[in-house]
Amino acid sequence: MEKKYNIKKDEILTTNDKEELIELLKRKEKSFELAQKISNVGYWEYDQLLDKVSWSKQMFVIYGIDNDLTVKLEEIFNLMHPNDRKRVFETFSLSAEAKTPYEIEYRIVRPNGEVRYVFESTEFFSNEFSEWSGAIGTIQDITDNKNLRLRLIEEEQYYKSLFENNADAVYSFDLQGNFLSCNSSLEDMFGYSKEELLQANFDRLVEPESLQKTKKYFLDTIRTLLPQTYDTTGIHKNGEFIEFIVTNIPIIINKELVGIYGIAKNITEKKAMERSLLEAETKYRSIIEQSIVGVFIAQDGVFVYTNPELERMLGYNSLTGLDVELTIDVEGRAPIVSRLSTLNEGQSIQNLCHRAIKQDGTVIIVEVHYTKVLHKGKTAILGTVLDITERKKTEELNHYLAYHDYLTDLPNRRMFEEQLDKQLRLAQFDNKKLAVLLIDLDRFKCVNDTLGHPIGDKLLKQLANKLKNCLGEDQTVYRLGGDEFCIVLSEVESRSEVMSLSYKIIQITKEQFLIEGYELHITASIGICLSPEDGITVESLLKNADTALYLSKSQGRDQAQYYSSSLNVQSFKLFTLSNDLRKAIDKKELFLQYMPRVDAQTTQIVGAEALIRWNHPDWGLISPAEFIPIAEETGLIVPIGEWVLREACKQNKQWQDMGLPPMTVSVNFSVQQLLKQNVLQTIDEIVEESGISPDRLEIEITESSFISNEKEVTQLLVELKKRKIKASLDDFGTGYSSLYLLKRLALDTIKIDKTFVEEILTDPVNKSIIECILNLAKALQMNVTAEGVETAEQYAFLKEQQCNEIQGYFFSRPIDAEEFVHLLKNKQLLNQSSKTKQEKLIANRRGYFRVDLEDPLVAGMTIFMFKGRKVDLGSTEVFITNIGPSGLKFLMGVKLPVNDDIILKFGTEILHQAYELHGNIVWMNEIEGGEVYEYGVQFQIEENKQLELVKNLNLLAIKIREGVPPHTQIFVGDPVSRIKEQKKKL
Repeated sequence: MEKKYNIKKDEILTTNDKEELIELLKRKEKSFELAQKISNVGYWEYDQLLDKVSWSKQMFVIYGIDNDLTVKLEEIFNLMHPNDRKRVFETFSLSAEAKTPYEIEYRIVRPNGEVRYVFESTEFFSNEFSEWSGAIGTIQDITDNKNLRLRLIEEEQYYKSLFENNADAVYSFDLQGNFLSCNSSLEDMFGYSKEELLQANFDRLVEPESLQKTKKYFLDTIRTLLPQTYDTTGIHKNGEFIEFIVTNIPIIINKELVGIYGIAKNITEKKAMERSLLEAETKYRSIIEQSIVGVFIAQDGVFVYTNPELERMLGYNSLTGLDVELTIDVEGRAPIVSRLSTLNEGQSIQNLCHRAIKQDGTVIIVEVHYTKVLHKGKTAILGTVLDITERKKTEELNHYLAYHDYLTDLPNRRMFEEQLDKQLRLAQFDNKKLAVLLIDLDRFKCVNDTLGHPIGDKLLKQLANKLKNCLGEDQTVYRLGGDEFCIVLSEVESRSEVMSLSYKIIQITKEQFLIEGYELHITASIGICLSPEDGITVESLLKNADTALYLSKSQGRDQAQYYSSSLNVQSFKLFTLSNDLRKAIDKKELFLQYMPRVDAQTTQIVGAEALIRWNHPDWGLISPAEFIPIAEETGLIVPIGEWVLREACKQNKQWQDMGLPPMTVSVNFSVQQLLKQNVLQTIDEIVEESGISPDRLEIEITESSFISNEKEVTQLLVELKKRKIKASLDDFGTGYSSLYLLKRLALDTIKIDKTFVEEILTDPVNKSIIECILNLAKALQMNVTAEGVETAEQYAFLKEQQCNEIQGYFFSRPIDAEEFVHLLKNKQLLNQSSKTKQEKLIANRRGYFRVDLEDPLVAGMTIFMFKGRKVDLGSTEVFITNIGPSGLKFLMGVKLPVNDDIILKFGTEILHQAYELHGNIVWMNEIEGGEVYEYGVQFQIEENKQLELVKNLNLLAIKIREGVPPHTQIFVGDPVSRIKEQKKKL
């Protein structure tokens, strides 16, 4: 027990008593501080004489201050919220003057900016002169209580708003069912005032027959302590019945049930409507059941109601529960489902025709009216169905007869014009090209006049069938009348694509037609025009196709001709090449060159790659890059490929017969060759015919050839392996082959594409790739040949990396067979990397000066005369870099021949004067690796026009020296880059 001290005046305390007293005071002080902390109350004292304020520790906690505070009284007011400071100061001053205590609530602001609510109690004490000399007070932090009170007020207002303003009746009962509260909606619902209701039990408002049910749910709420919802009927003050839905909610406070909340919604009108709907349903069901139109209701894609007529129509005993989609034809199902999914309630789709499937699989045509409705509270589709199969057949027959030719059963001219008009609009919208092929039999009138119209009609019918069979699924042949047919090709990618089909049609007409014992042999002429170049209307395209057809017949028939009014130089060149390529083999215009394959370690020639070339009589030496795509698109690549294989094998056998060292000759195979059914038979025949040893032949394929034909190509390689014929993978690394596939393929050699070799010393990625390929090939025991080696540094690297074979200009360009013999005999390689690509260069014998153009003239160039015949072509943009009175020098991206039979026309402007200059090419240079060509042109110009040009060129030279822009048609920049960019876009 704590010791009590009763100290008398002048009594001397012992040392022990003093220590005990001090210890007691300390404990009291700690208890006092603890009490302040628990109640969050701080104590302060103010001495007026010293003008000093003292705080307890809890004061510092409340004010959020860490260090001790000893300041003047007025500084304390600075810790108060600015909006409360004046009010507190005035209260303090008035109370101090009257020496009366006060209590006040206000806000303080902590140093961190936090605002707290406090409650202060203050009393003043006086000196012996009855003057106040100080004050003491307590500060209690009431922030949490303040916030709680504000929240309670807010929630009370929220609840009151929810209660008073609810559209439904809200009320509360005690456990005996007496009203404790209600909102105005309950008054409106039953016609009683709040005072009347609060003195009543709920049974007063319930219709007698519903009272037992209502009491049951009330007692269930009390028993289960769970909400109960139910329908019941009440009585209005005026005696009318009210139907409403009620929800009882238990009121539980401190785990004790003290009452029941109730919510009541008036559903009198809804119930009346439901009864009306039920009556209407009963009335109209009999009508629907006896209707001659099929009727159904579907929810969630399933029939929930169908009338007898629909079940009869579709051959079912009952459709209820069946998926609606199962009765719709698969092809038309998705669009119908999609359209129905977009319907909103009340919206309809009227007269929608589609194919329906009966239970036995029979297809009928139906016309359906769909409407989205509510059925039993859920959205549904209401449909009426009419079988229009017979009507549709009649309509289709009439339509067919109107749009088809009676003799050949092909679409007629009427359908052709309508379809072409539609396709033209689509092509213009999609920015696509479209082709029209007009086909006419040659001398068909002779068949009719000689053998009679019945034979002619049968010939037309047989031809129509052949034309249909040669077209793709999305292509149509039309009979325009007589012996004239037409085909429209949409989304045309290239002219060669159209010409390929034309050649195919021409070949079909050459097939034998056996009619009533007569063997008929016919030919056809074809006129071709393109849209938009040759027209954008049905009329203009037919007119221009007819013009092209006339040109085809005038040049000997049995051929196809383009309408050429809008052709430019490049397309004209491709057009003539595609026409002439078919005859190139027979005319012996094709020849082979051979690229040596060199042992990387010994530099000995170990093989040769056969490369095809075309020496065209008009266009000169044609690059394979120009004519091989034509050959592939027209199907000529197969006979050309066979010719290359035969020539290469014969040449290799000749070299062996000459006693030269044995070596392997490699031949490139296209995808079309690889997939030809008798490809192995062809290879066997050529090998046997030439007498070459099979192990001295190598077939080169590309990665792209087996991307979509893995099975066929793999099997072919296996068969070649059995025959000891080698196989190599060309352009390795540029395709998409997998290592797994590479392992499976029966390959002897991998050829590294030149794109990797070009930057082998500058690009570490390419260097790493080649190292990986060499390691991979070594692991797979395959030979590696590097293509495109042009420098000693590239060769040294590949040699060091143990690459097996090398190909490239560092050793030799492709050479003819005689030069190849020279290499083999002398065992020396030609390093031709420094040779020029200039085909022909005329000595500078100019009689006039030339003007060099740093910024070249832009001109439109076209072929004016071709082999003595005028040609109507569009112009091609070229860049004139040098011009004089007798000729000019220009740049372009198309390779043209040095040929006096080709006259060019240039249209340009010099010093604002238009010029049209004619001339022929006298020399040509390849630059930028053959992507850009430089030409020298000699003018064919009259003397008086030449003198006028001299004067203007003199002025041009002066203005150039003066720095004045010399002309309006200039190009500022690098014309070579511009040409290369234009070629990329083609």
